Amino acid sequence: MTREHLQTIINEFSDKSPLNYLSEKGVHTDAQIDNYAKNNLYQHTAPFSEDMLGAEKDSGLVGMRFYMHPIFSIARADDPMFDVIKRPEVVGAHHLMPTEWLPEAKSVITFFLPFNHDTVEANKKDPQVPAVEWVYTRVDGQRFLLALGTAVCNALIADGYKAVAPYTQDKYIMQVNLEPPPGTEHVPPYSTNWSERHVGVVSGLGTFGQSTNFISKIGCAGRLISVVTDWEVSPDERDYSDWLGYCNDCGLCIKKCHGNCYFPDRHGKDHALCSQQIRKVCAPFAPRYGCGKCQSGIPCEYRPMRKKG
Repeated sequence: MTREHLQTIINEFSDKSPLNYLSEKGVHTDAQIDNYAKNNLYQHTAPFSEDMLGAEKDSGLVGMRFYMHPIFSIARADDPMFDVIKRPEVVGAHHLMPTEWLPEAKSVITFFLPFNHDTVEANKKDPQVPAVEWVYTRVDGQRFLLALGTAVCNALIADGYKAVAPYTQDKYIMQVNLEPPPGTEHVPPYSTNWSERHVGVVSGLGTFGQSTNFISKIGCAGRLISVVTDWEVSPDERDYSDWLGYCNDCGLCIKKCHGNCYFPDRHGKDHALCSQQIRKVCAPFAPRYGCGKCQSGIPCEYRPMRKKG
């Protein structure tokens, strides 16, 4: 495996996988789902079931592409910054280390999947209500996000390496319940045991913004997934010195939130208020959800801003 070959793999997979395009409602892709994280697919697109995905034939949306070519950066699995993530003021002790996903871990690869530019532009049209393209990408596009992580693992395994995408694993916990299910109580509400955004910062792919969005080297309008592997490769250097290195503190991402969900003095947000706001503005699309107002129509939507430090 080489970096160039890995980029070719993810580019081709993005172009050719049917999961990266909005399907017609009722037309299933069972083969792809079976191969790509079917075990937890709907766990992370709740409250959806397979027959709820897809758009109506006459919607004009069928065939819409979710993500453009991903980019990636690589960290050493023993990077000291992974220990920093476990601090209570960052994520917490419940955040797992790379070797807890793969004991032989040598590297962690983080991928940023940029939203289709047409989707980002559409999400600017209404200051409160998200674009229909955005909510379909957030929910139906989840299948491709998981599929890409698994496809990368499959490619590494085919080359003789070990690999796992934490987001696709049964032990991955994204705690969205105020009353956690049994066995998940150690993960606080609105937290996770593998934060793709924090891992992305460690990998050198980007940093947080004021609204806790992730600003990658090609902007903040997109999603993240990572792979832990025993492929030993030279890591990328971080060209920033803190968690907010790609943020210029313009505050526009916070101002665009009509739910007043953010704490600008603490660079954080009220997750309960955010959930409430999303339910409100997504009522026309229920049960689909998504907002993205803090990721579109702002200076860093397609590029990082001033680096600090």
